[in-house]
Amino acid sequence: MSFSSSPIGFANDLGKAVDSIRLHLLGRSLPRTLYHYTSFDAVLKIGNSRALWATCAADLADTEEIRYGAELVQEQVERKVKSGVAAFPEGVLRLLHAALIDRKSWTFVACFCATRDSGRHRRTYGGYCLGFDTRLSWDPQLRPRGPHADVQYYRAIYRQRVQRDAIRRAIDSITDAAVGNSRGAIQGPWSAWTAQFYARNASQLLMDLIVSFKAYEHRGDKEWRIVCRPSLSPSSLAPDIEQDSFKHLVNEPLAKVGGKRYVELQTPVPDAGGVISAHPTPAIPFGSIRRPDGFRHDDDERRSIRQMLEENDRTDITLG
Repeated sequence: MSFSSSPIGFANDLGKAVDSIRLHLLGRSLPRTLYHYTSFDAVLKIGNSRALWATCAADLADTEEIRYGAELVQEQVERKVKSGVAAFPEGVLRLLHAALIDRKSWTFVACFCATRDSGRHRRTYGGYCLGFDTRLSWDPQLRPRGPHADVQYYRAIYRQRVQRDAIRRAIDSITDAAVGNSRGAIQGPWSAWTAQFYARNASQLLMDLIVSFKAYEHRGDKEWRIVCRPSLSPSSLAPDIEQDSFKHLVNEPLAKVGGKRYVELQTPVPDAGGVISAHPTPAIPFGSIRRPDGFRHDDDERRSIRQMLEENDRTDITLG
């Protein structure tokens, strides 16, 4: 029997399964406000640009945790293969580790905290705390300016048992979806291409989970993340088109000055009352600015921030 497969069926089945895992990890409630810790200079830059940076996962400071997540994937792949699987799904599973490495460069992350007084975040990222209203919607307001991007909330997962169980369920779902959407004996270049295509889509969904994994010692941070990456098109026979469409959203500072790749996340452009503008301007994305030691009335930084808010028509934003 010749080999045949249904990439669309595979992507749909796997997408539903991984989304179920993601919703389980998220829990039932989204914080009304998420907090982003940064420096004084960054406060002005975020306000004036009306954008928050989502940094490439390959450039994150805690890449060891992404490596740990990739090792969990490999561990669960070996477990699944040893249990006995057909040749085609095994071929997909064997390709996952290399595909994960590739997807890391196409995954962008913005970090937040569920509490407005996190000592570790303050020491690591800066003494200013910006409050972002989630509107209690699981669909993030912060998004790139343009299509071809998938943007989701993720709650940081700290317990190893929960992390390992999530990856185990994901690997089982990848195997089941590969079995359910392929027929015949694996042979020829078509089956090899299909295995790579399946592994590519599966690895991106796995990466979405892995970037939410954090070391248990940091569980008190109550961290949340917005994950942004190219939209997956399961029906496309030229998957590189997705990356090319997303590429124009990625800013690439010069490596020689230590720059990190990033995507700008902005809020929707406010309703202009029917007036159409050639260059619509989004609003400042945060709703409050807090400094743990407070602001004095004659504080130079306070004056600079107030001036920035006035210039951007957001004098309603509170300083505390």
